[in-house]
Amino acid sequence: MIVGFALASVSIVPMRSEPNHKAEQVSQILFGERMIVLSKTKNDWFLVRCEWDKYEGWVKGGQITFIADKIYKRKLAALSISHQDVILQPDGQFFLSPGSSLFLLKGKKIEWNPYFSYKGKKVFFKDAGFEPDKFSECCKLFLGSPYLWGGRGMMGMDCSGFSQVVFKLFNYKLPRDASQQAKVGEPVDFLQEAKCGDLAFFDNDEGNINHVGILLNSNTIIHGTETSGCVIIDSIDNNGIISRKKRMRTHNLRLVKRYFN
Repeated sequence: MIVGFALASVSIVPMRSEPNHKAEQVSQILFGERMIVLSKTKNDWFLVRCEWDKYEGWVKGGQITFIADKIYKRKLAALSISHQDVILQPDGQFFLSPGSSLFLLKGKKIEWNPYFSYKGKKVFFKDAGFEPDKFSECCKLFLGSPYLWGGRGMMGMDCSGFSQVVFKLFNYKLPRDASQQAKVGEPVDFLQEAKCGDLAFFDNDEGNINHVGILLNSNTIIHGTETSGCVIIDSIDNNGIISRKKRMRTHNLRLVKRYFN
């Protein structure tokens, strides 16, 4: 049953596994990202399904704005793409993380909220095609962002949240979790054949995919890692990642996938 349609009306909306603030954060919804509202509790928690990746979880009502069905179906106009992007409002401003959705943007105005206006850089979604140099630059926007389980923003992100948001900047709907991301794309047979924009996946002792990073070339990877505590650039070889901070091998390479031709 669908209760309605909504979007994130603050910089980042935490998505929880259960309807309370102490529950695990399973993901985050960036400003302007849309969602289907599936149910509601008495204390104003909503079970939602994100439009971008179909991920489901609980969000607090005060952090979302309800919109009409016909508005929900409108095309995404643009994305924020710098560290200085802000939403201006009558009583101040708040910063956006790169990759936030500028849905229904008209000039500097946010159409769905007449009190909001946008100041910053943007990429129009229809022009967001893959170019290796631009892709590499966008990856590096998040360098140093702290590791945060379930995070998708520059103030905290996990490995798959990082890859998903970078891909969003290039108009590619990558699934949310590393294990899901590994199921799409085309296999790259050898690491030596890898190109900028390919994803490298890593497994644990049980053989389960538990980490993902973005390849900048066949021997360099950028990834959000708990081991180093942030988004960082490391070396990679056929066996896996060699941590620059730890000076040791930290992840075992399982496979490489390509998503952009």
